[in-house]
Amino acid sequence: MLLGAATAAAPAYGYCVHNQLADRDVRVEQEMAVERLREGRGFRHTLRPGQRQCCFNLDCNPGGRPESVVTLSVRVPGEPAYKCGAPEGSDTIKVSGAGTVRIVPNPRPKSAFPYAIRIRSNDREVFGPRGLQCLESKPKGK
Repeated sequence: MLLGAATAAAPAYGYCVHNQLADRDVRVEQEMAVERLREGRGFRHTLRPGQRQCCFNLDCNPGGRPESVVTLSVRVPGEPAYKCGAPEGSDTIKVSGAGTVRIVPNPRPKSAFPYAIRIRSNDREVFGPRGLQCLESKPKGK
């Protein structure tokens, strides 16, 4: 009986998303849940500059484990709009259940793209210290 209560009380691991941009909002949406009970309950937030949002429940991390993987869409709305993805040019990223996503000013000073995304998972930077560049979103059909 005690084992069942301890298992039920075990928290789901969660990931955090940080908007470290000084001048733009960031829109983050979780890929649609496969389970019907979790439909529409995933991670969907617009983060203002400097804001952080974390998810510590099974709606955002259905696997509930630190090694569970969640797919997110990260966009910087406005003019021009940017999309952040892996590989560069894609519009989604993957983050582990205990990971961290940071949208930052691009650390590559000569880059034409002003924003980058950094993902930390299992105590390491997934794409190195420079992260991935966020590319300008092109309107469909162009």
